[in-house]
Amino acid sequence: MTFWLSWGRIFKNLIKEIALPLLLFLLTVLFWYFKGFGTGFFNNLFALFLFLGALFFYIKNRSEAIDFLIFLALFLGLFDLYNIQYTFFIPSLMAQLFVFVYTFLLFLYLSYEKRHLKKSALAALGLSICMLEVFYVLSFWPTNPLSKSFVLTVIFYAYWFIIVMQAKIIPYLVIVGAATFLVLVTTRWPLI
Repeated sequence: MTFWLSWGRIFKNLIKEIALPLLLFLLTVLFWYFKGFGTGFFNNLFALFLFLGALFFYIKNRSEAIDFLIFLALFLGLFDLYNIQYTFFIPSLMAQLFVFVYTFLLFLYLSYEKRHLKKSALAALGLSICMLEVFYVLSFWPTNPLSKSFVLTVIFYAYWFIIVMQAKIIPYLVIVGAATFLVLVTTRWPLI
C-alpha cells in the first residue's frame, strides 16, 4: 500500500511540474502554425524562442514565473482558439464553452500555485463569466485574433491583480487602459 501511495505522490508531482510546460509547448506549436510571419525560418525561430524562453523562466524560478506563464498560456490558447474557430468553422457556442472552461481551469491553477484558495472557485466562476461575455462581444469586432486575445488576456490580468491579489487599483487600471488603448490604436480596422 505504501508503495502505491508513494508512486501516486510521485505521479501527482510529475503532472504538477510538467503540465504547464506541455500546455505551453502545444500552444506555441499551434501559435507557430497559425501565425504567418512571411518566412518559414522566422516562424520557426520565433516559436522556438517563445517556448525556450518560457521554459527557461519556468525552470529558473517556478514560483516567480508562474504568473507570466499562465498569462502567456491564456494568450496563446485564446489566439489558437480564434484561429481554430475561423479555420475549421467551429460553432460559436463550442468556442464559448471552451473559453469558459479554459479560463476557469487556468484561474484555479493559478490560485492553487499562488496559495489563494479562499473563495477561488467563486472568483474563477465570476472571471469565466466575464471572459465569456467579452469573448462574445469581441467575436463581432472585425479585427485580427491577435488583438482580441490580447484584450482578453489584459482583462484576466486585471482581474487577477485587482480582485484576487487586492493590489492598488489605480496602477493596474492605468496599465490595463494603456495596453488596451495601444491595441485598439495599432489594430488594423477594415473599412466596411
